[in-house]
Amino acid sequence: MLDRCLVRSTGGVNRSARVTEPFRLSGEELNGLNENGYVVRRGVFTRGECAAMAEGVEQLERDLLSAKRRTKHTAGSYLFELQREFGTIVKWEPDFPEVVQGVEPFAHISPVLDKWARDPRLWNPSKDVIGQDAIDLFTEKLTMKRAHTGGTIVLHQDYPYWRPMTKVAHKIMTALIYLDDATMANGCLEVVPGSHRDGMVPERITNEGFGANEMDPARYDTGALIPVEAPAGTVVFFGGFLVHRSLPNRSAQDRRALLYSYQPAGYPHSLELSKLTPRAATA
Repeated sequence: MLDRCLVRSTGGVNRSARVTEPFRLSGEELNGLNENGYVVRRGVFTRGECAAMAEGVEQLERDLLSAKRRTKHTAGSYLFELQREFGTIVKWEPDFPEVVQGVEPFAHISPVLDKWARDPRLWNPSKDVIGQDAIDLFTEKLTMKRAHTGGTIVLHQDYPYWRPMTKVAHKIMTALIYLDDATMANGCLEVVPGSHRDGMVPERITNEGFGANEMDPARYDTGALIPVEAPAGTVVFFGGFLVHRSLPNRSAQDRRALLYSYQPAGYPHSLELSKLTPRAATA
């Protein structure tokens, strides 16, 4: 059963390409990935590059906020607004419903942010996490985590959200880029090392529908979580079964992040699967 085990074959990886292509995972990193379920690379992007990405994020938010507002809907712990005009979903902070929490997907409406998805510093190591050389984008999301108002990203695994959409959900992985220095104070990513080996954790909350994808922290050992505190420019690579969360931003500093999720090549992007009808991409 895919729900109970992580399927990650390295059979599709060209070993000679992994040696010669830049930025592929090292043997030590592969061992850490297999053991812990994630890899942290610091200094992948410069602060100047992070500033350029952050400006793309801020411009995208300005574009979306200038559009006609739609009805917001609560689903589990999230507050969503479907922006069909743009072909995306805006996530709002439930406790501060006029503050943007995130956007997904976004590459089709932001060429500036789309280009980073294909940067070899993300693309090439992601081949090793997926376990094959031919990969494509599956989805993209950003989290804003604004100072003092950025809220909790609930305890979860990504796989249950993707499972109804595609038969390769077990192969999808994510590269998370910190655009700002990330600390416990401003809500850095927290992970449970080794949790990917357990497959889909059954301790879900009792909500129906979308909310049922969340994990129940009362029935899970949250003491096993460790913070991934790291400077801007750090990238965290992880698969869909890793248990993770982030706590509220209690600091005076934003903690923005870009997340690009990749899948084996030949499968549709989440935009196509969701049947959203976006307008033409913005400049």
